[in-house]
Amino acid sequence: VLAILIGTNNVCPQILRNMTLAEMWGTPDFRILALFSLIIVVTLILFVKRILYIKSFENEYRTVDAKVVDINYVKDRCGVDVEFNFNGESCSKHFMLFNNKQTRYVHMDSDVKLIMKNENPKKCLIKDLYFD
Repeated sequence: VLAILIGTNNVCPQILRNMTLAEMWGTPDFRILALFSLIIVVTLILFVKRILYIKSFENEYRTVDAKVVDINYVKDRCGVDVEFNFNGESCSKHFMLFNNKQTRYVHMDSDVKLIMKNENPKKCLIKDLYFD
């Protein structure tokens, strides 16, 4: 990216070699490069945030048995509704999952294990999909 901005090794056209950053911003090529760079940075930040969220379950979690009560398939996704008991109350949770070989074991009326973060029933994951 730096070679394109500076214009070394004939990567960038001769016109952009002597331009300031403000002048380059007006060119369509530089705007596209800046847009894609921004998209890459935002994607990497969201990816790292998701990984850290999943890893945060390893520290403090509670395992709960749950039962699958409904599955809806839409193209490459499946919506899974589970019900479980938490502190004597019946709770339910809806998960949207990609339909792949790891999620094929989830069927109607099958038993799954959920891991719950910090005793909060709204923050839970299906254990077999994320942890071994």
